[in-house]
Parts: sequence; C-alpha cells; structure tokens
Amino acid sequence: MAMTDLAPAGAPPGDASSADPAVDGLPRRQLYLLGEAADRLLAAEDPARMVDELFALISKELRLDVFFNYRLDGEGLVLETHGGLTAAEVASFERLAIGQAVCGCVARDRRSIAAFGVQTSNDPMAQFVRALGVDAYVCTPLMHGSTLLGTLSFGRRWSDRFDADELAFIRTVCHYVALAKHRLRIEAELREGIKSRERLLAELNHRVRNALQTAVAVVRLGAADTTDAGGRAALAAAAARLEVLAAAHRPLYETDRPSRIDIAALIESTAQRSDDEPVAMAVSGTPVLPIEQAAAIALLTHALVAPDPDALTGVAIDAAPDGLRLTLTGTAMGQPHPALDDGRLVRGLARQLRAEVLRDGDTALTITIAGSFDG
Repeated sequence: MAMTDLAPAGAPPGDASSADPAVDGLPRRQLYLLGEAADRLLAAEDPARMVDELFALISKELRLDVFFNYRLDGEGLVLETHGGLTAAEVASFERLAIGQAVCGCVARDRRSIAAFGVQTSNDPMAQFVRALGVDAYVCTPLMHGSTLLGTLSFGRRWSDRFDADELAFIRTVCHYVALAKHRLRIEAELREGIKSRERLLAELNHRVRNALQTAVAVVRLGAADTTDAGGRAALAAAAARLEVLAAAHRPLYETDRPSRIDIAALIESTAQRSDDEPVAMAVSGTPVLPIEQAAAIALLTHALVAPDPDALTGVAIDAAPDGLRLTLTGTAMGQPHPALDDGRLVRGLARQLRAEVLRDGDTALTITIAGSFDG
C-alpha cells in the first residue's frame, strides 16, 4: 500500500503562504462543484446533514463509495455522520482513539493521508478501511487555525488511487467543511450563551418581583397597624411607590428586549384614577428607556399625579430624536404646586433623569428629558 502524507489542510487555496497550482488547474466542472459546495456549506444549519448533502453533491463526480466524518470529542473521535457503511461497520468504529487507524493518526498528526492500493496491503493501520473493501482512501483533518475539529474521509472501491486533481479538490472541500463547522460551533455557543443569560435574567427578575411584592405587603401591614394618621399616610405613599417600581420591572418578565422598557405601556399602567375613569393616551414614536430611567420616570409621574389622581384625564408621550416629552393634562394639572415641585422626591428624580418639569398655569404639566428615546 502506498501512503502519501499530504500538506497540512489548514490554509485556503489561493493563500500566498500555501499556493496550490493543482487547485488552480482543476477541471471546470470541479471548480463549478467547489462553488456549489461552498454556497451550501455557508448556508448549512446542521453539521451532520451538511456533510451528508456534500457527499451527495460530489460523490458522482469523484465516483466515491464511502465517507465518514469524525468529530473530536474530548480525547477521542466520535463518528458524526457517514455514507456507504453498514450498521455493523458503523458500530465497530463508532469511536476511535487518537492515533488509532488512519483517522486517528490524521487527528494526532494533523496532516492529511492518502492511501492507495489498500486491498493489497497488510498495514495494520489500514485494517478498518481494508475491511470496507475500499482500495483508495484519503483522510483530512478538519482544522480551524490550530484547533482540530475532527476528520473527514472519502474512499472508493473501484480504483486503487485518486489523481492529483481529485486530491486537490478533496482537500479544498475539506477546508470549506472545516470553516462551516467552526461557524456552526460558534453560533451554537452564542445561542447557548444567550439562553444562559436569559435563564439568569429570568431568575433575577423573579427574585426582584418577589422582593418588591414582599416589601409592598410589609409596608401596607405597617400602615394598617399605625394609629397616627400622618404615619399611616406616609406608609401608604411608600407602598404606592413600591408598586410603581414593581410595575416598571414587570415588562422585564414579558419581553424579548429585557433591557428596554416601553414607557407608554408603563405610564398607562401606573396612571390609574381611583374612579376607574379612563385616561386618554397619545403616543408619538416608540418611546423606550433602560429600566433604571423607566423606573425613575414612572416614580416622577406618580409623584406629580398622586395628590389628586382623579384630576388626570390624558397623557401625551412624544419620543423625538432630541428627547422625550410627557404631557399630563387634567383639571388644575398645570397649576403651581410649590410644596410638591420643590420637594426632595420630585427634585431628586428630576435631577436623576436630567428632566425639566414645567406647569403651564392651567391644565398641562410637561416633563422633558433630553436624549434619544425613540426605538
């Protein structure tokens, strides 16, 4: 048996450091197949089916009888997909140690091997391939940079060799497969990272929600046990503010954009009249804020409306490239209220938001926040 130790299969054809005249001289039909293979591999979503479809594409041109694709799994190789093998053959070589058989040696040395005249050889390394009736065989490591992903092998029973064009074609196809497998692996890792983040965020949100609900309950129980009217009113106001915070966090459990809160929905949920009369909502643009700002603006709106919630009849929200404007309208909503407007809570929240609070002297109160809050 003749074995050829081919050049490393890590660099793409045409790269100045590994120029391959054989690839440049491939027959036109093989160059066309390379283009078709590249298109399919770039669009692939499943690593095993990807190689199955590749074999179906090129097997007629190269008159291939078998292929097997091993994936690196810890300290060994696992057969990921194959063609032209019986169930018994698959079971016999479903796993290989590094250094075992031709594929294991290719994985160990990270160099392609082409074996010709396998059926007339007694080399123990080729025992598996010989048992398959394969006479010409080429195995290539699937590499991305210095990282080994696995091996990909092709064999034929009708001939005892591959010519130079065929070897160049196979080597190039294997390079494309390695690129596609690396892409799929990175995409899988990214998806798992996103799922992990979503699980952690869901758990955090669950804990925050429970903590806020517990805090509201404790404060309301304290208010119920307080005989002093002033103390009871203060505790009731604190409980109401905690409920506003809970309302600000609630969208985090229900959205696929947990870092951004829909201000219109939040204000609508917190601007409730005690007589259950509806509050008209008008929205321009898509006003969204990070959760920290959303909670602050909900608390500020609540603080300004709380003295007389039934006076509120409408809310207009305008999200523009240069800022966000909330206009609260209703009976005496625009009348001066120094004790409230100059209080620590309103001034502190306005300073946090860098917001300007203006009353028109009649029915409108406007909160303006500089910045971009549209979408």
